[in-house]
Amino acid sequence: MGKRKIGVMLSILCISSTLLAACSDSASKSSVNSNTAQTKDGITSDRPAVNKDKMFRMTGTWPKPPLYQGNLYAAGGVGIPFHYIYEGLFQNVRSTDKVYNILAESYEHKGNQTVIKLRQNAKWNDGKPFTSKDVWAFYTLNHGVEVTHYVKSIEYPDDYTVIFNWFDKSPSDEVKIKMIGQDMVASIPYHIYKAFVDRDAALLAKAKPHNDPNKKTPYGLDLTQIAEEVGKVWQDFMKSNPKFPITTGPFMVKKVTNSDLLMEKNPYYWNLENIHFDKFAMKDPGPDPAAGFALLRSGKIDYMEHTPPKDILDSILAANEDLVHYKTFDPACVGMIFNTTKAPFNNVEFRKALIYALDREKLRDVGNIYGEVPKTALTGMAPSETKKWVTDDVKSKLTDYSYNPEKAAEILNKLGWSKGTDGKWRDPQGKLPEFIIAVNSSWVIGVNPGQVAAEQLTKFGIPTKLLAVDGSIFYKKAEQGEYQMAMDFTDTTWGTMFPWSPLRNQYWGLLARMAGFQKDKNGALDLKIPGPDGQVLDMEKELQNMPYLKTEKELQEISSKIAWITNENAYGVDFFQNVTGFWANKKTVKGWPMEDQIEASDRNMMLGTTPEDRQETADLIPGFGNHMAFNQGRLSPR
Repeated sequence: MGKRKIGVMLSILCISSTLLAACSDSASKSSVNSNTAQTKDGITSDRPAVNKDKMFRMTGTWPKPPLYQGNLYAAGGVGIPFHYIYEGLFQNVRSTDKVYNILAESYEHKGNQTVIKLRQNAKWNDGKPFTSKDVWAFYTLNHGVEVTHYVKSIEYPDDYTVIFNWFDKSPSDEVKIKMIGQDMVASIPYHIYKAFVDRDAALLAKAKPHNDPNKKTPYGLDLTQIAEEVGKVWQDFMKSNPKFPITTGPFMVKKVTNSDLLMEKNPYYWNLENIHFDKFAMKDPGPDPAAGFALLRSGKIDYMEHTPPKDILDSILAANEDLVHYKTFDPACVGMIFNTTKAPFNNVEFRKALIYALDREKLRDVGNIYGEVPKTALTGMAPSETKKWVTDDVKSKLTDYSYNPEKAAEILNKLGWSKGTDGKWRDPQGKLPEFIIAVNSSWVIGVNPGQVAAEQLTKFGIPTKLLAVDGSIFYKKAEQGEYQMAMDFTDTTWGTMFPWSPLRNQYWGLLARMAGFQKDKNGALDLKIPGPDGQVLDMEKELQNMPYLKTEKELQEISSKIAWITNENAYGVDFFQNVTGFWANKKTVKGWPMEDQIEASDRNMMLGTTPEDRQETADLIPGFGNHMAFNQGRLSPR
């Protein structure tokens, strides 16, 4: 999962050999932002001096032929290129919560209606206009997305107006836009998928409202009677695959092989003047991180997302003086979840003992030296977010789980465990346990900390091994409760910084399934547990109500209670809050953030200190800002 852009002052290149001898440092610095090259007769052109093909190059992954499909919803999806070819009405930028207008030109809330005006110059990459009926088509065929659970209907009174009709009890205005911003609505062009959209619309028209305000279904409808037919429409839709995606984004896919994917600038893009690259090439280095680093060192790519261990980072910077490493704030932690359905992990005190036995500073050092180790276990949100969403009173009541092996031993003794002369702990029945920490084998930032965590627990006297599992298997088994301990991004905000986003991941999403949280017969979370004041909270009810809270004070109050419950019940542990990052090639591309600070930072940029710097770096991470750095025209070939 995200799992999850800092400043650059580019080294200056004097363009021609005749100029090179004569130009001074100041002259070359003044040319840094020029996108022109000088010819022998002094006439300038817009042809780049180095990156003459106007190509942006990066690493990425995608379904390999013949699995690659032109339909986003077919098996496998489209991989990393997703971020550069698809768009929504808005773009929520993870970590900063900035919302950009994309296909929406403007919006207005009118009571229980949100009226959105579309850009009138937006087109699909086959030249057809993008209209409000395309938005309606997306929400009709893909009606399982979250927004449809909160609206009665979506109308398109004219080609460039979309109206979201919310139920009488509606989310706050802020949440409404953030919900809509989650959806890449320009992914189901009506003119391509008309037959499937119309079939689904006819089926939905037959369904009756269920009239249960506590039940969340698309448009408040009871789909029981049409579920099989609706499923058949979706299956048929997924088999309808154009060769390449029909989208509205700045780039369009032109060629796909096992190792390379080539995109070109979309000639119909609504913001074409800001797209300075004619081509966009992706190289898949395979599962071995070393292959990606080799491409980076050799200057064969312009961008790569990853912050490796410091020794590797330093070696890459030393090998190629054109490279710059940027660090980016990441509202996500690397950690592990305990399976509370398996003994002895069903005992909260045992879970606490294991956390106290972990020296998380050392786990951080082998995972990401720039990360931050919290004192808490889990709070349901990244430690950085507790500063805003947890009250000072509740913060003072959060248990400190800092490394304390003596405390761990004390807890185990109270539970009836005993330590033998061999230094190993036996359970109350005298049995010597052996535990497993499972991790996705390709998750570089998690494997090393997982190995050290297993070694620490073993040294403490609880034999533990790391089980590195292929990602195609790991997540399925983790969700099914196969593992005693499973690693993943924990306390993570994948969507917006609104606290409901990370908390529902903890209690409704993947982490909840890893932890083995039980559900009732209706599929609702069956977890009723005392909060910091002793009052029992129905977690399902509280989470369902969060989108409707209108004030920050109300959000803080419930977020604080849930954070306390999550920490005190030790459902898992954050090893460290991540600092993500990316690599930039300043020789071939210009416009990187904070260019005036590159040399002073020895090309290893610190986190941005201003909101503007943090925004620019966040926009450059595909999973954070999608294609915003290109859309805004910030990057161009050098």
